[in-house]
Amino acid sequence: MGRTILYILIGVSVVGALAVLLLLAPPVETAEPETQVQETVQETVAPVETDVSTVTEETTSEAATTVDDTTDETETAEPVVQDTSPVVQVGFLIDGTITPGEYANQTTLSGVDVYWTNDAENLRIGLVSPGTGYVAIGFEPESHMQGANFIIASMHEGVLTIRDDYGHESFAHIEDTARGGTYDILAAAGNEWPDQTVVEFAIPLDSGDATDKPLRPGQEVTILVAYHSMLDSFANRHTLQATGSIVLDPAP
Repeated sequence: MGRTILYILIGVSVVGALAVLLLLAPPVETAEPETQVQETVQETVAPVETDVSTVTEETTSEAATTVDDTTDETETAEPVVQDTSPVVQVGFLIDGTITPGEYANQTTLSGVDVYWTNDAENLRIGLVSPGTGYVAIGFEPESHMQGANFIIASMHEGVLTIRDDYGHESFAHIEDTARGGTYDILAAAGNEWPDQTVVEFAIPLDSGDATDKPLRPGQEVTILVAYHSMLDSFANRHTLQATGSIVLDPAP
């Protein structure tokens, strides 16, 4: 019995000691860590939001500048201007336009209208092709293209390209100058529309060039006519061609 009482007194003493320790210990603050975490998150998020806003504004500004620059270039682009001013040579008006009564003579071969007139020294030719590629005429061939004096021309973006050629083979021609000849086109001009090409030129009846056949007033002249419906390059085979003849005007 006495031992039991002793155990009870010891237990009471231990509990009392623990109670005293708890009363004396400082309180534990748990709110401070939560506050620090919140502040840290706020400090990290704030700079990111500012950076995103800045990038968005800069990108929008650059895009607007690009659109403005493109608009300015489109508005100030220079148009392509075709030079149609007349060229007057050897008493003929060569302007790339054929008006009624301008030529004394006309015929049509393979869809190409051939106009011509001449005096004692020079021959003026007008060609109206139903295509937008090159158009050509050859004078006095010997066999097919062989020996013919060719004039071949094309229009591209308002610019006329015209060449004085020689038929050096039955089915081929090259520039006169490549065979020791001379360029003998006195004047030339042209025009082009979506459905036709017009070329005018003047050449001497007798150039004195060995690669050209001499012509004379009143002569019946065999001609070759060819054109390409679309292509301007002289290296392309013609769309259509035909052989015929014209009679030159007699000497005035």
